[in-house]
Amino acid sequence: MGESSGAAYPSLSLSWVTLIVVVVIGIFSLFSLYMGFQAYGSDHPEQANYYIIIGTAGFAAMGYMFFRTRAISAARLEVPRVDVVTTLECPECGLKRIREFVRGDYVYKDDEPCTRCDGRMVITRIHRREKEKSKR
Repeated sequence: MGESSGAAYPSLSLSWVTLIVVVVIGIFSLFSLYMGFQAYGSDHPEQANYYIIIGTAGFAAMGYMFFRTRAISAARLEVPRVDVVTTLECPECGLKRIREFVRGDYVYKDDEPCTRCDGRMVITRIHRREKEKSKR
């Protein structure tokens, strides 16, 4: 019962850089809102509107950064590793060979010289290695 399945759960924490940016934007937004309410008390209502818009936009950006960072962190899931193999065929003698996939392989690529004749082997298939089915 206490066995671990090995599945990794995504981390929902913010990185330090993002946290610092959110705090700086929050302080700047609070300062802008404070300046906006102070300007309403004086004879500068237009300036007060600008300060309040800047403060509100800062809080909106801060909320967007917070929730967007959490969504990206949650999207990091562990991808299972699979064996990818390349099937090579000689068009002249019909020899088939299967080898591990190498970066740069693509279908219909002239790849290696044939070991049976002087022809070039062509990649005909790139696929995931199938698991052997157990016989009962």
